Amino acid sequence: MKYLILCEGPNEICIINMLLNQKKLIFTQNDLVSLKPFHARQLTNPTIKSELRVYNNPVKVLRIGDTQREKFTVPKDLSDIVSKDRIYKYCTLPELEILIIINEGLYKQFLKSKESPKTFAKRNIVYNNRRYDQTREFLEMYYGGKRINMLIQNLNDYKHLKKHNKDELYLADLLK
Repeated sequence: MKYLILCEGPNEICIINMLLNQKKLIFTQNDLVSLKPFHARQLTNPTIKSELRVYNNPVKVLRIGDTQREKFTVPKDLSDIVSKDRIYKYCTLPELEILIIINEGLYKQFLKSKESPKTFAKRNIVYNNRRYDQTREFLEMYYGGKRINMLIQNLNDYKHLKKHNKDELYLADLLK
């Protein structure tokens, strides 16, 4: 059974791709519908619908993002491929930037700040003389290559620091 990965934004896609490329996940790129994660929250994207119809077998849907409150709708024409009991939520609440904040040892300072993780990271995180700017390029520079194990550690630390709703999983749960 293949996985359909739906990411809330480009930074979630970036993190998943880095982990895929380094073979750190419980699945490989070959296990994915279309061999890639998609930037989507729902199955309304025509490309995703087309890819699912071409594959035409049951899939596991992994929804990755910080917002998991919206109801996920499976179109009737895809109900034989996407079953509600094979849809999993992987939450990055409050925002993906929390991983970098944890890595920089600023988590307690962040909690006291009452700022959003994005705002706090933009104000406090600098790596290689570059201020955090919420881009895929920054994430690739920060966690890429030999620093991938740092990302893995941050994902595991996050799982121990944050409590989610019981139906929400952690990105650390996808690690080998």
